[in-house]
Amino acid sequence: MPPSGQHLTDREAALLTEYELIRNEVRKMGSLIAEINEEELDALTQSMRAVEQKLALVYTVFRSSIYAHLSQQELAGQGADAMSVYSEQFQTNCPPFE
Repeated sequence: MPPSGQHLTDREAALLTEYELIRNEVRKMGSLIAEINEEELDALTQSMRAVEQKLALVYTVFRSSIYAHLSQQELAGQGADAMSVYSEQFQTNCPPFE
């Protein structure tokens, strides 16, 4: 506000008018955003929750398949080692299989 006894120039009055218009538009946008958040936020949250659950399921399946693959590789490697240990321990008169 101007000090008492001073009048606004035309430029100052126009500037204050434009400021008031901008302030009103910002208030409208704020109320519109609040309204959108109230209406659509719950639906968006539920949608994101469903995606999160599906992603967790895919992650679990992926991890279990990797574990199964590594376990099979480990068992295959141990099986070959075990056969070599057994063949050294037991001697027979049979010719080797070729």
